[in-house]
Amino acid sequence: MSLFKKKLKRINYSFVMGRLSDKIGGQFQYFPIEGWQKELEIGKRYGFDGVEWIISDYSNPIFNKLFLSDIKKNLNKKKMKICSLALDLIMKEPLYKIKYENLKWLIKKILYIQNNLKISRITFPIEETCRYRNQKEKYKSLKNLSLIIQKLSPKSLISIETDLSVKELKSIFKNKNFLKLGLLIDIGNLRALNRPLKTYFDLFPNRIYGIHIKYRGKNHGTSKNIPNKFNEMQILSEHFNEAPNLKDITFQTYRSKHNYLYDMKTNIKGFNENFFK
Repeated sequence: MSLFKKKLKRINYSFVMGRLSDKIGGQFQYFPIEGWQKELEIGKRYGFDGVEWIISDYSNPIFNKLFLSDIKKNLNKKKMKICSLALDLIMKEPLYKIKYENLKWLIKKILYIQNNLKISRITFPIEETCRYRNQKEKYKSLKNLSLIIQKLSPKSLISIETDLSVKELKSIFKNKNFLKLGLLIDIGNLRALNRPLKTYFDLFPNRIYGIHIKYRGKNHGTSKNIPNKFNEMQILSEHFNEAPNLKDITFQTYRSKHNYLYDMKTNIKGFNENFFK
């Protein structure tokens, strides 16, 4: 039985892979190589439509043709989907630093995935450790991002998850090479950065392709379970219909070391209480 109070039209509910299984070493977010099949089963039971498939490194099973076939069978059996691909490996190998051979390999592999699975959204991070910090890094990042859009956007929406300023985003979106580029917005991270969520709905409503659900304290606060009152969630509830290209609401919520299933139930409950007021 679904834990969600209500399903939204045109919107997929998904969760980030790894939130429903043990951590990989000391990594808070990493692809659950031994538990992804079980996560699909639990996610379906909780009422999710699909997953955000995180790609933490080049050895991800989705890149292997035999494993991809197995992934497809598991998804069909459980009536789940991959709502989005998240290229987390870019956090360690930023777009301004990635070798051309590696980027070409990634694009080739993702094209094959797109031909075998419908992927609504693909996200590349430009934030924290992989955000560009000077003109040289910016030029290289945007050049590679333009190539990505050219090759992959015919079959999937391409978005960035970023902590770049609103002014910088305006500049990027004016560029003719980025007319198809959108945003994955993490409402918890915006809260932690003291940036108003409504600004993004006011300025970039057509560019919002995905939403990450997370609660963080203001002024760079840590991630916590969703409380009874979450102002940014209520703003999302009031304005999400203004974003016509929004495809998914994805739970990237807090998870403790051993009680992660309880945490996810708690966060779905918090979502219901705040979103459907």
